[in-house]
Amino acid sequence: MMKEKSIKQNKKRTREILLLLLVGIFTFSTSLAQNSGTIHVSGTVKDNKSGETVIGASVMVKGSSTGTVTDFDGKFQLSAPADGTLVVSYIGYTTKEVAVGNKTNLSIVLDEDSELLSEVVVIGYGQVRKGDATGALTSVKPNELNKGLQITAQDALIGRVAGVNIVPGDGAPGSGGTIRIRMGASLSANQDPLIVIDGVPVNNTSISFINPNDIETFTVLKDASATAIYGSRASNGVIIITTKKGGLGGSSKPQINYSSNFSISKIPEYYEVLSAEEYRNVYSNGTIKLPEGESFTLGTASTDWQKEIYRAAFGTEHNLSVGGTTKQVPYRVSIGYLSQDGVLHANNYKRFNGGLGLSPKLFDKHLSLDINVKGSMERENPVSTGVVGGAISFDPTRPVYESYPGNVGLGYYMWMDNNGKPRSQGAANPVAELKLSDKLHTTYRTLGNVAADYKIHGFEDLHLNLNLGYDIRRKKEEETIPDLAPSMYISNRNDGRGKFHSEDYRNSNYVLSAFANYIKDISPKHNINAMAGYEWQRFWYSNNPKDVVKDVVDTSISDEDVLYLISFFGRLNYSFNQKLLVTATFRADGSSRFSPDNRWGYFPSLALAYRLTEEKFIRDIKPLSDLKLRVSYGQTGQQDISGYHPYLPLYTISSNAAQYPFGDQWLYMYRPNGYDPHIKWETTSTYNIGLDYGFLNNRIYGSIDAYKRYTKDLLNDIYVPGGSNFTNKLNTNVGDMEGQGLELAISAIPVKTKDWEWTISGNFTYGKSKITKLTTIDTEGSYVKTGGVDRNDLQIHKVGETPNTFFLLKQAYDDNGKPLEGQYIAKDGSVTTVQSDDNKYITDKSSRVPYFYGLSTHLTYKKWDFGINGHGSFGNYVFNYQEAKQSLTRLYGDGMSGNISKTALERGFAKEQYFSDYFLESAAFFKFDNITLGYTFNKLWNSSSSLRMAFSAQNIAIITNYSGSDPEIYKGIDNNIYQRPRTYTLSFNLNF
Repeated sequence: MMKEKSIKQNKKRTREILLLLLVGIFTFSTSLAQNSGTIHVSGTVKDNKSGETVIGASVMVKGSSTGTVTDFDGKFQLSAPADGTLVVSYIGYTTKEVAVGNKTNLSIVLDEDSELLSEVVVIGYGQVRKGDATGALTSVKPNELNKGLQITAQDALIGRVAGVNIVPGDGAPGSGGTIRIRMGASLSANQDPLIVIDGVPVNNTSISFINPNDIETFTVLKDASATAIYGSRASNGVIIITTKKGGLGGSSKPQINYSSNFSISKIPEYYEVLSAEEYRNVYSNGTIKLPEGESFTLGTASTDWQKEIYRAAFGTEHNLSVGGTTKQVPYRVSIGYLSQDGVLHANNYKRFNGGLGLSPKLFDKHLSLDINVKGSMERENPVSTGVVGGAISFDPTRPVYESYPGNVGLGYYMWMDNNGKPRSQGAANPVAELKLSDKLHTTYRTLGNVAADYKIHGFEDLHLNLNLGYDIRRKKEEETIPDLAPSMYISNRNDGRGKFHSEDYRNSNYVLSAFANYIKDISPKHNINAMAGYEWQRFWYSNNPKDVVKDVVDTSISDEDVLYLISFFGRLNYSFNQKLLVTATFRADGSSRFSPDNRWGYFPSLALAYRLTEEKFIRDIKPLSDLKLRVSYGQTGQQDISGYHPYLPLYTISSNAAQYPFGDQWLYMYRPNGYDPHIKWETTSTYNIGLDYGFLNNRIYGSIDAYKRYTKDLLNDIYVPGGSNFTNKLNTNVGDMEGQGLELAISAIPVKTKDWEWTISGNFTYGKSKITKLTTIDTEGSYVKTGGVDRNDLQIHKVGETPNTFFLLKQAYDDNGKPLEGQYIAKDGSVTTVQSDDNKYITDKSSRVPYFYGLSTHLTYKKWDFGINGHGSFGNYVFNYQEAKQSLTRLYGDGMSGNISKTALERGFAKEQYFSDYFLESAAFFKFDNITLGYTFNKLWNSSSSLRMAFSAQNIAIITNYSGSDPEIYKGIDNNIYQRPRTYTLSFNLNF
């Protein structure tokens, strides 16, 4: 005990010496900068609330670099002009300016900064002070100093919010990822969260068209108290995106920002297959036994097919924005351009952005307008991920290029038979597929709104709000493959004729929201905030496909439909003494997706919050600066299911390839579709308890949330009796599911001095879902197959299990632990070779992520900054289908050869083992998303100009035991994955 006490005393003494040394350095540096006319000033900095001294507070002479920090007694000394001003600041306190005025001894009192609690966050149809929020919500501002290269807006949220799991898209630039808030609440219905951009609920979650540089904040609504105001679309959570506005700080002078990024990307690693030399050895050592009487000759080339399809990819991005106030109208104009090559040849993504925002105030500032218009054009040259698997499996002894009579293959190697004709069953040359397939996807999108807030003259407590918005999108897809291309002999019509395919998708979404908001302080202790409104929304889409093969045109009948949503909603907030907070919401939604009998859904919620720090017995706990308990319950719905009118008996017309001859004419046929006249909403009920906390004037703050969720009337595909409908499988309301979870978030500022600042943030999430009802009559052996490749279903939904649980054969092993090919453990414990569903077992392992977390840290020293972001998960599993389909039979068959992985050669399986749990692996990982180092040059030509240069590296390392390239796959099946690249970026950000 004496030894431990001595160690603690020595540590404390060491800290004191280091801090005093730091103070001495600052004091010495300021003494070197003294000018004539200065006086020696000393003083003490104290806390207004407790009266205690503040250690480490920054004391600066305004307009200069002269400054110091307070010592252990809260005291400071420095030289300052007699007519100067001291700027005193410390984290958790309001910055204070004190005139020197020939005073040599100052007593400065700092007030607690309640900015963290008074910060206004955007919620559904309004705003609320963060300290008054009763629901589980998180507001995130994109970190301009620690973000790396962000191609899509969702990249800014990866690993940042507890309860929100974002699986990035694949390696194709601009690819959309998967966002899941609290794991999602559906099975076959849409599980994506509702996205609201400047008050406009968009009709899909693809937010790649939004320039990340235009985003001011993300607000994530998670529990039913926060989301129920959106009713029928909120079961999977809500993400509200607010874009940047002009006129910040009220400055009339234009504020100009220009930023640029220059990047280079490369593939992290290649899949380990046999080299040409190793391949020839396999054939020469007898591993491959050709059928009796058959001869086969290997090629003479040595081709690394993966290196042929991959490349170093370059990218550039430029953004320019101008904001300010002209004629008392705040404005912001922005334009952006992005061009990013993919690491696969021929893959490129370009985006052009433009935006305009105006925020005028009229009628003596009683009418506030917010006008936003954004437009984008995305041009993508996509590639098929099949070329990844093709490059892995193609014979390395074959050349990339080869000439054949009649220019067959257009100069690329092909598999030919003994008669010199292309083989229709041969594998396609992956390089030819990349180079000869000309794909272009062009998306035009514009989104805008006009929001009016009118504060009634003479009755200013009442605000009338009107929001008119639109979201219009057109996507044109075209693919052209020329005649004689190798792929045209093994697909399309297998005769070498080229093809042209096009599709024209159009979507429009119009919204009108009108609501009144009444805010009133009834007395010094009682406040109410009431809101009631109406919303109308119209969704429309059309699709026009067309296929052309030579002179044959196959134009499928275009698809077009329209959907309407009508809603009435209201919210009441009551506050007692800023201590007890109550929020009640109600929304009624009517959707044309359902029959008149089931058209309306009703979604209530209630939340209570108790700010414990307003109680005296808590307020006396000096380290505690914030403590708020939250409890909520609410219901939300889901109406985003397949088809706009699943309750109606509809007919589908046939295409050109399915006509019926009648005399000398070919007639189109109509086929009845299956339908369910009783289909209705999915409804999710959620209970949530949360705690918001803060310590040391919120230098440490965060939240804890626990929830329980029940979904009823779950939509699921079930088989129906023959003759009872026009299909044997119907999507209908038969299921129930429950979920639960725990979410932890913490942020801290361990160091805050004049020159140094270190921040660290982390979050952790546990979430679990279990199906409690699945079909009309659930039995022990009933389940629904899902999740597979090439008709090989690998996952199931089953009562009592997590959705997407793997359903596989249990691999048998010999005494040395080596897997026995084609042998499995049956349910009775015996060994079997039968690969039937009866011998498969429920693994209790799912692709859904039960545990995930994010970490970030940022360090600044004077003009330098350094940041690291990372995220990870564990508890979920991935099936290595890429390895399961490797076998010795892929080396030779029907006069053609193919490659396999080195591990497959060592394993020695003669045939593919698609269902063996040998290939089911843990998907646990931790990724270093990006590391950024930056330096800022201030006052380039005036006091407001600055330039920041930064270098960042993304996707630089992954810690995992998974044998494949990357276990972060949302569906949990690794097959022909386009790897996410490793990217290095040089960035410039100029402000003036």
